[in-house]
Amino acid sequence: MIKFTLPVLFELGFPAERIYTSLERRMKCGIGKCGRCNIGPKYVCVDGPVFSYAELQGLPEQF
Repeated sequence: MIKFTLPVLFELGFPAERIYTSLERRMKCGIGKCGRCNIGPKYVCVDGPVFSYAELQGLPEQF
């Protein structure tokens, strides 16, 4: 679970599925083969770099 919250967007009534953010990880190959950009089961280079807040809530706290 992500520890930061987006109180303003939630107060405005946005659901977690409509809040998007981008992630940046160090990438070596850019096609998901090297594993340097993975966060749990997701690869930033292949699955992202833009994720919804709902997707980020399911990722481990390692980032």
